[in-house]
Amino acid sequence: MKRFFIFAVVLLSCWLCAGKLFAASPEVETARQNGAQGQITLRVVDSTGKPVEKAELSVAFWASDSSANAVVSEGKTDTNGYYVAAGKTIHSMNYTITKDGYYKTTGEYWFYRRGEDCVKNGRWQPWNTTNTAVLKEHRNPTAMYVKYVDEPVPVRDVPVGFDLEVGDWVAPYGKGKRPDLFFTYKAKVQDFWNGSLELIIACTNKMDGFFRVQKDMGSDFRSAYEAPTSGYQLEVRFAFVTTTDRDVKVEKLGDTEYLVLRVQTVLDDKGNIVSARYGKIYGPIEFGVGKEHHIRFSYYFNPTANDRNIEFDLSRDLLENPGRVRVNMP
Repeated sequence: MKRFFIFAVVLLSCWLCAGKLFAASPEVETARQNGAQGQITLRVVDSTGKPVEKAELSVAFWASDSSANAVVSEGKTDTNGYYVAAGKTIHSMNYTITKDGYYKTTGEYWFYRRGEDCVKNGRWQPWNTTNTAVLKEHRNPTAMYVKYVDEPVPVRDVPVGFDLEVGDWVAPYGKGKRPDLFFTYKAKVQDFWNGSLELIIACTNKMDGFFRVQKDMGSDFRSAYEAPTSGYQLEVRFAFVTTTDRDVKVEKLGDTEYLVLRVQTVLDDKGNIVSARYGKIYGPIEFGVGKEHHIRFSYYFNPTANDRNIEFDLSRDLLENPGRVRVNMP
């Protein structure tokens, strides 16, 4: 009993200290209710760090939590890529940056920071800080085989080949001829709450593989321009295991990730790469979807050997498959 009392006192003390630690000052509370003036300088650069002149910006300051009360201003960057944005807000601002020949960039900046005295004399602090935003340029958008796959793996527990150029399973399950990737899907489902799903995606040749990367979520062009030269893994594994009480295992490729592909790799007698093909799979990769256990993913496949370019030209999809392609980003 005494031990429990001591524990309760310590817990209460920690709670009180935390309350004091995160308590906002009266000025911050007023700003959170009625707004305070904020100002920030955005420095817009391209992917190489070069300033982008005359980029168009649309900036929204949140006068309340309702988008109807957002105060929007528009303008262009100067010769050095700078744009000063100012307005009254209760916590943050959002911006959109566009320019012909570039991919749209969006972002936000939070003036309010919990637990900090970030308002002084009616102004959010720090005042007029400079933040850099990257506006990716169009470099070399190229034609690719592109497809949104949404169908069941034909058989379970054994590898099934998929042809990236044809966009289908290899024979006898589809019209594919060359297995660039192998999909192995396993499912043990007891009921809605209990079961396990596993998906293994593997390549066929030595030095083939996958490179897992985080997307650039602020840009319309979310991947790198080129595939890397090394660091590939021969296979990737995803799993979902759940019970009535909890999710035991969740391993997936989420919406904020993508895979770079290297397939059809040919080596010389010294183990050097003579030829290879490159592409990417944008997450999420979903599997076990619906009664038929569909797999869903979007891929981009460069038609030219040894070309590591993975920047897709939206107008040049080499797979003519109306109604099935649902890809709208480079």
